[in-house]
Amino acid sequence: MGPLGVIPACRSTGGSVHDQIMETRLPRKCGLGCLVIALIGCAAASAQTPCPSLPPSTGPTIEKHPADAGTLRVTVAGAAEGTTILLHDGFYDMSGGDQTHRLVFSTRGLTLRSVSGNRDAVILDGGYVTGELVSIEASNTTIADLTLARAYYHPIHISGPDTPIEGILIHNVHVIDPGEQAVKVNPVGAGTVNNSTLECSHLELTDVGRPHIRNNCYTGGLDAHAATGWLVRRNLIEGFWCDDGLSEHGIHMWRLCQDSIVEENLIIDCARGIGFGLGPGTDGHIGGIIRNNFIAAGDPDLFSSPSGFDSGIALWGADDAQIYHNTVASTQAPSASSIEWRFISTSVTLANNLVTNRLWDRGGAASLVTNLEYASAGLFTDIASGDLHLLDPSSTPVDAGTPLAAGLSDGDFDAQVRDAAPDIGADEAGRSLFVDGFESGDTSAWSYSSPSR
Repeated sequence: MGPLGVIPACRSTGGSVHDQIMETRLPRKCGLGCLVIALIGCAAASAQTPCPSLPPSTGPTIEKHPADAGTLRVTVAGAAEGTTILLHDGFYDMSGGDQTHRLVFSTRGLTLRSVSGNRDAVILDGGYVTGELVSIEASNTTIADLTLARAYYHPIHISGPDTPIEGILIHNVHVIDPGEQAVKVNPVGAGTVNNSTLECSHLELTDVGRPHIRNNCYTGGLDAHAATGWLVRRNLIEGFWCDDGLSEHGIHMWRLCQDSIVEENLIIDCARGIGFGLGPGTDGHIGGIIRNNFIAAGDPDLFSSPSGFDSGIALWGADDAQIYHNTVASTQAPSASSIEWRFISTSVTLANNLVTNRLWDRGGAASLVTNLEYASAGLFTDIASGDLHLLDPSSTPVDAGTPLAAGLSDGDFDAQVRDAAPDIGADEAGRSLFVDGFESGDTSAWSYSSPSR
């Protein structure tokens, strides 16, 4: 549980049309220029537990290079079920518009991923011309290990064509500077999108991309409607706010969503962090768990924007939602709350959450168990960078939580197992002698295996 690494500041080196490198210095939130520079070593760092790589591709494969950007749409359309399309490192100019460059996945079981596994080395750029870079309309589609930049609308749009689809996996994808939501999920007729996963990905809106947002800040990270059984885990989501209007949430599961699990995400400097439901009706969110997330706000520009930092977790029309062991910390007070619940259709349980501002009852029913409000900012390693690990293993939140039933929140933000006296918040301070699970026989967190002798 160390402090967050520092993302190198990047300076552009030129003004070629295809890389759009900006002549600015970008500290933590880099624009597309930093992505291009990432090919030669400018990469972001994160304190989140690394996700395991996907296993090697099986079945038929098709390999493509940057020079094939203009034919990728045809390749995807003609691929047989079970095919993996492998992209070699480089910059793919996808700015020709939807008719020629939008990739439509209408055959089930297709995969699009990079050869190298380095998401920052494969960049598909829509140039704010192509509306959607990836449109998913079939079950068991996987998008992994690449970057999607500057779609005019949604870089990833998932919807069933009037029939339900499921098994979508978005893994280790970097979405940067979308024109609207980074990942949009909604049905077409009866075509709901269920039992799918967004994990280990980085969704961000940078200072370079923010001026391209339209329609009263119609943007956000993941925005889902009528979706059941989604798992949203271990993502880094940052920068979704505007100079005019209130952004959607970093993660928003709203109308007619059900049984979402949102866990171990790091959300930094978003106007709104995580949302279940939105309005006063009965068409909000049913069930679901929000647990072990870090939600941080420390950017002075966010706070000085018209809408500021609104809320960390908002439960508006969320029936039977469970909110466990989250940490919400901001360097200035939010305009609304750290966590809030609203409307008569809302019924929630909040346990062991650690926040620097208020828990706000705006209507509905809530069961509150050992939450800590108005916590000192000094408890945390570095709010501005999103590192909300507890500094002092003897501080107030430590060992002060209420034990929960097995399976509700057994591990913390780092997947460290909680002890019998859990800490309040997403971080279980301090480590046992064997933090890799040796005592229990669990080797999933091991970072090195000694070769047999």
